Amino acid sequence: MSSAFDTIRRSTILDLLVECGCDDDEIRLVRLLLSNTKLKVNVNGTLSAEFQSFLGAFQGDCLSGCLFTLVLAGALRDLRNRLEAAMNRPNPPITDISLPLDTEYADDIDFNDEDEENLKALLPIATEVLKDWNLFVNEDKTDFTHVYLAEKGVKDDQGKPIAGNELWRKSITLGSMLCSKEDISRRISLGYAAFNKYKKAWSHRIPLNKRLLLYEALVVSVLMYNSSCWAAPKSVLEKLDIAHRRHLRSILNYKYPHRISNKILYKRCNAEPLSVRVAHSRWRMLGHVLRGPTDGPAYSSLIFAVNTLQLQGRRGRPQSNLFSLILQDLSVRKFSLNDLIDLKYLTLIAQDRAHWRSLQIV
Repeated sequence: MSSAFDTIRRSTILDLLVECGCDDDEIRLVRLLLSNTKLKVNVNGTLSAEFQSFLGAFQGDCLSGCLFTLVLAGALRDLRNRLEAAMNRPNPPITDISLPLDTEYADDIDFNDEDEENLKALLPIATEVLKDWNLFVNEDKTDFTHVYLAEKGVKDDQGKPIAGNELWRKSITLGSMLCSKEDISRRISLGYAAFNKYKKAWSHRIPLNKRLLLYEALVVSVLMYNSSCWAAPKSVLEKLDIAHRRHLRSILNYKYPHRISNKILYKRCNAEPLSVRVAHSRWRMLGHVLRGPTDGPAYSSLIFAVNTLQLQGRRGRPQSNLFSLILQDLSVRKFSLNDLIDLKYLTLIAQDRAHWRSLQIV
């Protein structure tokens, strides 16, 4: 959506708070925080005169995100009721086999369906309903992505094989490509760009511990963005480790012909391979999902994956995916996930955060 935080009506916020059961003191407090909003516009360094705003929520504080989520939840409730009546779409948007049909994060919304025509029919309805709530769909950012696996031997118009190069692999959602291999390659490129951008920070006039802190904040954060959702083989993750070690050697000023082993390098920098951190991040993510709401998209997707374990897959070598890696992580820790009973058992274990964190290191 476009300028989502700036367009929500404050009267709508207060009405929803009343509907949610907030008492008079809570509503009065929110009304006070939203009142007397004065703004200035900065144009080429010149500030405009001060004026009062009657729409939107403050951005940058912890309340604005909550208030926007409240308004979006009300809008989606109306949208789901409308889609149920117009298109017989499930409400809540979860199929009988627990496949989520829509997901939301901040002001980004994804709708899922097996038929693209249903999504094309859904878009104008969503645009109309959201507009009634003063939320506007950004058509420039709205696209349709067909996720599928092409058969071997199929080629495009230029004679190149399509299998492994499907268009969806380079589609970006929430800053990450849908294909883990492509996303890791992109992260490595962005990591090199960030490392070169802050060359002055790796100067030896800065103490080593400070340089490593800066590197962690400015570069590793770029390399590891959304790494908990990666499903890539070891050969691809090794490329991530290679980029990481090159950065560390540069920070320590080790250049040819000077050499340092990987083991000593990690020890001097008090670091570990990023591939290990990816596995730890995936384990923490699983714990968050298991502790989350059981009717949320993430947990529903886990139920869907468990329910489809017995279905016959495609012929040939099985594809590596996030769920298969999660099963491997559980197997190493002597857990199984073959049915919903196993899932409930894991959910109970994950409630103890300290115990779940201790299982991270195996």
